[in-house]
Amino acid sequence: MKKVEIVQTGMGKTIGQDYAISTDNLAVVLDGCGSGEHSEIGARRMGETLRKKSKRINEGNFENIAYTSFYEIVMEDDSEERIIAELQFTLIACLETPKDFIVYSAGDGFIITVDKSNVVNYIQLDNDVNVANGEAPKYLAYNYIPNRQRYSTKVTFCKKYFSKEQYKFVYVASDGLRFVLGDKFPSKDKELFKTALVDRNPSEIKTILSRNRTLILDDISIAS
Repeated sequence: MKKVEIVQTGMGKTIGQDYAISTDNLAVVLDGCGSGEHSEIGARRMGETLRKKSKRINEGNFENIAYTSFYEIVMEDDSEERIIAELQFTLIACLETPKDFIVYSAGDGFIITVDKSNVVNYIQLDNDVNVANGEAPKYLAYNYIPNRQRYSTKVTFCKKYFSKEQYKFVYVASDGLRFVLGDKFPSKDKELFKTALVDRNPSEIKTILSRNRTLILDDISIAS
Protein backbone atom coordinates (compact mmCIF):
# COMPACT_ATOMS: atom_id res chain seq x y z
CA MET A 1 0.00 0.00 0.00
CA LYS A 2 1.32 3.42 -0.95
CA LYS A 3 2.31 5.64 1.93
CA VAL A 4 1.03 9.20 1.92
CA GLU A 5 3.19 11.92 3.48
CA ILE A 6 2.25 15.37 2.19
CA VAL A 7 3.07 18.84 3.50
CA GLN A 8 2.31 22.13 1.73
CA THR A 9 3.16 25.55 3.14
CA GLY A 10 0.24 27.96 3.33
CA MET A 11 -0.10 30.78 0.82
CA GLY A 12 1.88 33.83 1.84
CA LYS A 13 4.00 31.99 4.41
CA THR A 14 7.75 31.67 4.07
CA ILE A 15 8.18 28.89 6.63
CA GLY A 16 5.87 25.91 6.97
CA GLN A 17 5.06 24.83 10.51
CA ASP A 18 3.45 21.48 9.61
CA TYR A 19 5.24 18.13 9.47
CA ALA A 20 4.11 14.66 8.44
CA ILE A 21 5.46 11.12 8.61
CA SER A 22 4.19 7.77 7.36
CA THR A 23 5.69 4.37 8.20
CA ASP A 24 4.47 0.79 7.88
CA ASN A 25 2.20 1.10 10.91
CA LEU A 26 2.05 4.78 11.84
CA ALA A 27 0.98 8.04 10.19
CA VAL A 28 1.41 11.34 12.01
CA VAL A 29 0.74 15.00 11.26
CA LEU A 30 2.10 17.77 13.44
CA ASP A 31 0.82 21.31 13.15
CA GLY A 32 3.00 23.96 14.76
CA CYS A 33 1.38 26.88 16.54
CA GLY A 34 1.20 29.92 14.27
CA SER A 35 2.25 32.28 17.05
CA GLY A 36 5.17 30.05 18.06
CA GLU A 37 8.32 31.68 16.73
CA HIS A 38 9.90 28.38 15.69
CA SER A 39 7.22 25.72 16.25
CA GLU A 40 8.39 23.99 13.06
CA ILE A 41 11.46 22.88 15.02
CA GLY A 42 9.46 20.96 17.61
CA ALA A 43 7.06 19.53 15.02
CA ARG A 44 9.93 18.17 12.95
CA ARG A 45 11.80 16.82 15.98
CA MET A 46 8.76 15.01 17.34
CA GLY A 47 7.84 13.63 13.92
CA GLU A 48 11.28 12.18 13.27
CA THR A 49 11.47 10.76 16.79
CA LEU A 50 8.20 8.88 16.25
CA ARG A 51 9.38 7.72 12.82
CA LYS A 52 12.49 6.17 14.37
CA LYS A 53 10.48 4.50 17.13
CA SER A 54 7.52 3.40 14.98
CA LYS A 55 8.57 -0.25 14.58
CA ARG A 56 8.13 -0.85 18.30
CA ILE A 57 4.97 1.23 18.71
CA ASN A 58 1.69 -0.59 19.34
CA GLU A 59 -1.69 0.14 20.92
CA GLY A 60 -0.40 -0.71 24.34
CA ASN A 61 2.53 1.67 24.33
CA PHE A 62 1.81 4.51 21.87
CA GLU A 63 0.80 7.07 24.47
CA ASN A 64 3.69 6.24 26.79
CA ILE A 65 6.21 6.48 23.94
CA ALA A 66 4.70 9.76 22.75
CA TYR A 67 4.72 11.32 26.22
CA THR A 68 8.24 10.07 26.95
CA SER A 69 9.56 11.27 23.60
CA PHE A 70 8.07 14.72 24.11
CA TYR A 71 9.45 14.90 27.64
CA GLU A 72 12.94 14.05 26.41
CA ILE A 73 12.77 16.89 23.89
CA VAL A 74 11.46 19.30 26.53
CA MET A 75 14.19 18.45 29.01
CA GLU A 76 16.94 19.53 26.60
CA ASP A 77 15.89 23.05 27.69
CA ASP A 78 12.72 23.30 29.74
CA SER A 79 12.58 27.09 29.88
CA GLU A 80 9.12 28.54 29.32
CA GLU A 81 10.50 30.72 26.50
CA ARG A 82 11.78 27.72 24.56
CA ILE A 83 8.63 25.65 25.13
CA ILE A 84 6.42 28.47 23.87
CA ALA A 85 8.67 29.26 20.90
CA GLU A 86 9.40 25.71 19.68
CA LEU A 87 7.22 23.04 21.26
CA GLN A 88 3.61 24.09 20.80
CA PHE A 89 2.14 21.84 18.13
CA THR A 90 -0.86 19.65 17.44
CA LEU A 91 -0.14 15.92 17.16
CA ILE A 92 -2.56 13.58 15.37
CA ALA A 93 -1.46 9.98 14.79
CA CYS A 94 -3.10 6.99 13.11
CA LEU A 95 -1.80 3.64 14.32
CA GLU A 96 -2.65 0.60 12.20
CA THR A 97 -3.22 -2.68 14.05
CA PRO A 98 -4.39 -6.04 12.67
CA LYS A 99 -8.02 -5.17 13.49
CA ASP A 100 -8.28 -1.37 13.62
CA PHE A 101 -7.03 2.04 12.69
CA ILE A 102 -6.61 3.94 15.97
CA VAL A 103 -6.37 7.73 15.89
CA TYR A 104 -4.75 9.58 18.79
CA SER A 105 -5.14 13.34 18.83
CA ALA A 106 -3.87 16.21 20.95
CA GLY A 107 -5.02 19.35 19.19
CA ASP A 108 -7.21 20.28 16.24
CA GLY A 109 -7.26 18.84 12.72
CA PHE A 110 -9.09 16.20 10.73
CA ILE A 111 -9.53 12.46 10.32
CA ILE A 112 -10.33 11.31 6.78
CA THR A 113 -11.90 7.86 6.46
CA VAL A 114 -12.39 5.75 3.35
CA ASP A 115 -14.84 2.91 3.90
CA LYS A 116 -15.25 -0.39 2.08
CA SER A 117 -17.69 1.28 -0.34
CA ASN A 118 -15.09 3.98 -1.14
CA VAL A 119 -17.13 6.64 0.64
CA VAL A 120 -14.90 9.43 1.96
CA ASN A 121 -15.81 11.11 5.23
CA TYR A 122 -14.15 14.09 6.92
CA ILE A 123 -14.20 14.22 10.73
CA GLN A 124 -13.14 17.51 12.30
CA LEU A 125 -11.29 17.40 15.59
CA ASP A 126 -11.74 20.31 17.99
CA ASN A 127 -9.68 19.23 20.96
CA ASP A 128 -9.35 22.53 22.79
CA VAL A 129 -8.14 23.30 26.29
CA ASN A 130 -8.88 26.26 28.56
CA VAL A 131 -6.09 28.82 28.80
CA ALA A 132 -5.86 32.24 30.39
CA ASN A 133 -7.39 34.14 27.48
CA GLY A 134 -9.95 31.58 26.31
CA GLU A 135 -9.37 28.32 24.47
CA ALA A 136 -6.52 26.93 22.38
CA PRO A 137 -5.69 23.59 20.72
CA LYS A 138 -4.58 20.86 23.12
CA TYR A 139 -0.81 21.14 22.83
CA LEU A 140 1.20 18.62 24.84
CA ALA A 141 3.49 21.54 25.67
CA TYR A 142 0.90 22.90 28.11
CA ASN A 143 1.75 20.04 30.49
CA TYR A 144 5.30 21.34 30.85
CA ILE A 145 5.05 25.12 30.89
CA PRO A 146 6.13 26.20 34.41
CA ASN A 147 3.44 28.87 34.69
CA ARG A 148 0.77 26.19 35.11
CA GLN A 149 -2.01 28.49 36.33
CA ARG A 150 -2.38 29.73 32.76
CA TYR A 151 -3.28 26.22 31.57
CA SER A 152 -5.99 24.72 33.75
CA THR A 153 -6.44 21.30 32.12
CA LYS A 154 -3.91 18.51 31.76
CA VAL A 155 -3.54 17.58 28.10
CA THR A 156 -4.03 13.92 27.19
CA PHE A 157 -4.71 12.15 23.91
CA CYS A 158 -8.23 11.62 22.59
CA LYS A 159 -8.62 8.17 21.05
CA LYS A 160 -10.90 6.95 18.24
CA TYR A 161 -11.21 3.45 16.73
CA PHE A 162 -12.04 2.63 13.11
CA SER A 163 -12.57 -1.07 12.45
CA LYS A 164 -10.97 -2.64 9.39
CA GLU A 165 -14.23 -4.52 8.88
CA GLN A 166 -15.75 -1.18 7.84
CA TYR A 167 -12.81 0.98 6.70
CA LYS A 168 -10.18 0.45 4.00
CA PHE A 169 -7.87 3.10 5.35
CA VAL A 170 -7.70 6.26 7.44
CA TYR A 171 -5.82 9.50 6.90
CA VAL A 172 -4.92 12.18 9.43
CA ALA A 173 -4.68 15.82 8.38
CA SER A 174 -3.90 19.20 9.89
CA ASP A 175 -6.56 21.90 10.14
CA GLY A 176 -5.36 23.46 6.88
CA LEU A 177 -7.71 20.93 5.27
CA ARG A 178 -10.55 23.30 6.11
CA PHE A 179 -9.63 25.34 3.03
CA VAL A 180 -10.07 22.30 0.78
CA LEU A 181 -13.50 21.70 2.31
CA GLY A 182 -14.52 25.36 2.16
CA ASP A 183 -16.96 26.98 -0.26
CA LYS A 184 -14.23 28.73 -2.28
CA PHE A 185 -12.47 25.49 -3.27
CA PRO A 186 -13.56 24.38 -6.78
CA SER A 187 -16.24 21.66 -6.68
CA LYS A 188 -14.54 19.69 -9.43
CA ASP A 189 -11.26 19.61 -7.52
CA LYS A 190 -13.07 18.59 -4.34
CA GLU A 191 -14.33 15.51 -6.18
CA LEU A 192 -10.92 14.83 -7.72
CA PHE A 193 -9.42 15.17 -4.25
CA LYS A 194 -11.80 12.50 -2.95
CA THR A 195 -10.91 10.22 -5.84
CA ALA A 196 -7.20 10.68 -5.16
CA LEU A 197 -7.79 9.77 -1.51
CA VAL A 198 -9.66 6.60 -2.50
CA ASP A 199 -6.90 5.71 -4.98
CA ARG A 200 -4.16 6.55 -2.48
CA ASN A 201 -2.52 8.69 -5.11
CA PRO A 202 -0.17 11.12 -3.33
CA SER A 203 1.08 12.73 -6.54
CA GLU A 204 -2.47 13.62 -7.58
CA ILE A 205 -3.27 14.94 -4.09
CA LYS A 206 -0.19 17.16 -4.28
CA THR A 207 -1.16 18.37 -7.76
CA ILE A 208 -4.66 19.35 -6.62
CA LEU A 209 -3.33 21.18 -3.57
CA SER A 210 -0.63 22.95 -5.57
CA ARG A 211 -2.90 24.28 -8.29
CA ASN A 212 -5.24 25.68 -5.62
CA ARG A 213 -2.47 27.00 -3.41
CA THR A 214 -3.76 30.58 -3.52
CA LEU A 215 -6.93 29.36 -1.78
CA ILE A 216 -5.13 27.49 1.00
CA LEU A 217 -4.14 30.10 3.56
CA ASP A 218 -2.62 27.76 6.11
CA ASP A 219 -0.11 24.92 6.10
CA ILE A 220 -1.72 21.60 5.22
CA SER A 221 -0.38 18.13 5.99
CA ILE A 222 -1.90 14.74 5.20
CA ALA A 223 -0.55 11.33 6.15
CA SER A 224 -1.65 7.71 5.96
